[in-house]
Amino acid sequence: MDSATLQHRANSQLAATDATTLLAEALKPGATYPQVTHALEALLAVAEKGLEGDKSAFAQYQALLLQLHVPGEPRTEPTRRWMASQVYLVEDEFAPDLPAFAALPVEEFRKKVDAEIEARSRVTHPMSLHLFQGTPSQQDVRFFLEHHWTRSYNFYSLLAELAFRFEAIEDASVFYRNLYGEAGAEAPDRSHPALLSHLMTHFDIPLNIDFPRLQPLEKAYLNNRIRCVRHPDVAWGLALLYAVESVSCVNHRRIYELLQRMGVPEQPSEFHRLHGTQDEIDTEEMWELIAKFAPDEAFQRKFMQSLARHFAINKAYFDGLWQEMQELSDHRA
Repeated sequence: MDSATLQHRANSQLAATDATTLLAEALKPGATYPQVTHALEALLAVAEKGLEGDKSAFAQYQALLLQLHVPGEPRTEPTRRWMASQVYLVEDEFAPDLPAFAALPVEEFRKKVDAEIEARSRVTHPMSLHLFQGTPSQQDVRFFLEHHWTRSYNFYSLLAELAFRFEAIEDASVFYRNLYGEAGAEAPDRSHPALLSHLMTHFDIPLNIDFPRLQPLEKAYLNNRIRCVRHPDVAWGLALLYAVESVSCVNHRRIYELLQRMGVPEQPSEFHRLHGTQDEIDTEEMWELIAKFAPDEAFQRKFMQSLARHFAINKAYFDGLWQEMQELSDHRA
């Protein structure tokens, strides 16, 4: 390895360390404006390197961005949101290229979107085939559900964030109706996080998530979801949530069938039994809202960019989980 490469790595590691230290100081109550801006400059430099392909910088910036996203000291909430919004601007500069993009009539646009979602479905991923068509061990299923909890426990917060992006109440109400169901309607103990927690308890999975220990691609997956629903351009959030909701029924139905084969009782399985049918209504309501904006060419482009980024991160993330699951199985063997 030549000296230039070694120096580059040393500089990258130093920048990452500086960003971590500076951010920790900037997020203390009472931090000064110069401290905050200095930390932000360091964070943006690391984010840019990460998005340019530096794996170490990528892991570092995703960890720091997740630190801004995860609820923390209430007095630093405005600072954390502002700093995160500046990271989004850097990420916008690396939005996926769409060389074959062409705006379409709304009906044709939906066909294209649905075809893209179907083609990128997790159903055909090797980990999904192992879990839902193979003979996974109890440990494999527990591993999958642990990460499923990380992805699913606070889905309601994504709905709330995106609802705030819409000025018209009739547009925002699409997400408020969905949120009402997520919250258990008139019975908070029937909220979806509460129902899903029963399954985690059944498998002895801790409900508290250790965010720092998550792998970089899982952090990237979580960060991208939050970024999309907070983005000032609603195309990003609509694409992300439509992609998630439109495959929700199939994914949850397969998990429910897996739990049935394993003999898991009905109460812990109820979350997935319910989601195996009801999300189709939410999907159709969301598309009606998307259709209001879809005649705009810029909206369609950003919508497709959001889908492309979501699927790229999603595949890399699931590839990483699949590799880790196999390594853990080999170790136990």
